Amino acid sequence: MRFTNQFIATITLSVLAAVLMVLAGAGVSFYQMGMAYQQRQITALVELVDEGWQRDTAEQATITRWLPALLNVNDIIELSVWDENRVLYQHSANQRLSASELSLTYQRSLPNHPELRVELTLRPPFYNVDHSLAAISGLTAAMLLVFFGLLYSIRWFRQQLRGAELLDLRGQLILDGKLKMLQHNPREEWPHHASQALDQLLLELKDARKERSRFDTFIRANVFVDKKIGIGNRIFFDNRLEAALNDPASHSGALLLVELQDLEPINYSLGYDRGDELLSSASRYLGHLIRRYPGSLQARYTGNTFALLFPNLVESEAQEAARQVMKLLYRLHWPDQIRDPALFIGGVCFRFGEQLNQVEEEAELALRSASLQGGDGYFMYYKGVTEESSGKGTVRWRTLLGRHLEQDSVLLDRQGIYSDKEQPPVLNELLVRINDEQGRLLSAGHFIPMAEKCGLLQDLDRLILLRTLTLLQEGNRPCPLTVNLSASSLLHPGFHRWLVFELIQLPKALLAELVIEFSEAQASRHFQELVKPVRALKAMGCRLAVDHAGQDVVSTQYIKDYELDFLKLHPSLIRDIDKKPVNQMAVRSLIGNCAGGSTRVIAVGVEAEAEWECLHQLGVYAGQGYYFARPERFELC
Repeated sequence: MRFTNQFIATITLSVLAAVLMVLAGAGVSFYQMGMAYQQRQITALVELVDEGWQRDTAEQATITRWLPALLNVNDIIELSVWDENRVLYQHSANQRLSASELSLTYQRSLPNHPELRVELTLRPPFYNVDHSLAAISGLTAAMLLVFFGLLYSIRWFRQQLRGAELLDLRGQLILDGKLKMLQHNPREEWPHHASQALDQLLLELKDARKERSRFDTFIRANVFVDKKIGIGNRIFFDNRLEAALNDPASHSGALLLVELQDLEPINYSLGYDRGDELLSSASRYLGHLIRRYPGSLQARYTGNTFALLFPNLVESEAQEAARQVMKLLYRLHWPDQIRDPALFIGGVCFRFGEQLNQVEEEAELALRSASLQGGDGYFMYYKGVTEESSGKGTVRWRTLLGRHLEQDSVLLDRQGIYSDKEQPPVLNELLVRINDEQGRLLSAGHFIPMAEKCGLLQDLDRLILLRTLTLLQEGNRPCPLTVNLSASSLLHPGFHRWLVFELIQLPKALLAELVIEFSEAQASRHFQELVKPVRALKAMGCRLAVDHAGQDVVSTQYIKDYELDFLKLHPSLIRDIDKKPVNQMAVRSLIGNCAGGSTRVIAVGVEAEAEWECLHQLGVYAGQGYYFARPERFELC
């Protein structure tokens, strides 16, 4: 019951109880007064009989003349004078009592004749009083006045306490985590000082959350970001490259090391400020270039060397990327003393399963070869990673994906997410797979970028979601299902309308078993644009997750604004975390940023017991990886 209803109910019950007590007390008092009056009447009558009683017949005849009139006046129904068991005198009124009428009988002794007693029978006090509405009009008017006064008081109390009720409503929304559903103006709340204090505390809390997000970003920036030019450092790059080498979804990739050899002479002759300016300009140029390649990144490998990582590239494409890098860097504003800049690029392509040290050594060897041979300034370490070996080609992918969409032959695997290895999974992630022309099983990381490049990503996401909703409605689900959707699809108006139409047909209890996830890079890139579709999904009952968290150093404000249910850490932070204090610090920072809310942190890519023990000690809610379970086929029944 709300506060206003409780208060008004208390006041109403108190007033009604007071009125009833007054009426009851007045009735009892009125009755007692009547009884006292009747007692005095009887006493006076007995005294008259006692004074006028004589034993001679003449005097009795005298009493007989005046006593009946007196008895009728006092409404005495029957009077008897007894001498022990003998009746000396008896008088009965003309009106007799019926069986249903009430009567009172009194017995009194005569003071001057103690051997005699008098018995009187009469009606109770106020027996003949008129009880009609007109007779009690004064009391009725008083009751009506109290009733209408109570109604007016209740209405007045409601108006006065509406502000307190609104304040209580806002407090309830805060406790339920639904403050964004607030619809009234906080200025209408009362008491005003409490409302203003609540506004100030909420503002400070919002600022504290933003500051916590900035502090988290600051911590990770000091761990993984180069302080001079603001891009990833060597630790960040090693983590990402190692994750790419151990990601089954990444069949191939390219690493380019870009060296600005003239940077040291510039620092020596023109000062470090000029050298840092040139280094920052080169970083900006390279940043514009890698945006053309989804999932690529740059980092500062050494003092004057950049590292560029390109997923899903083959050697011919890596050579083209190296030529573009060379053209861009020649456009830098080099000092006049540098007429022919010494720029060298060493590249190598890698496949899934190769060792980190081996790939970096091959790239460094290619960079030294480029500096020794001169000429165009770049050198590729050839390993036979061609389009034929990696299965690239837009026309080929369009044909392959189009056939799978038409035949509805996309496969779904499931991999459990466990809070403990001995317990059943708390979630099941659906992993999308397709077979290529040779029957090889391809993971989503291999064909999703090509689907986006071919313009088939929305159709693929629609097919995956339909399959997921079908699985969701089956009764043999052991736990909730999580499915990955592209943010670009969620932002498309047509796809978003279709998604809402499909989800709104299902009960909310069933939608609570569906977890929709998208990547942190997409959440950071489309932060404001995703607010509306994300809130729509939450309103319908779906749960939300962001994966690849910690992949880049970005603000984590989206955790609070999106009201995430799960935050999935990138495998680059999980790999050998028990041996990397820097990664532990980054994970601890992300977990701390989720504190105070309902967001739970999940580690992806757990492959060893030591990793899980370290993560569990850090406060990770659950883990996903080969340490717990391998993916298995999830077929429709």
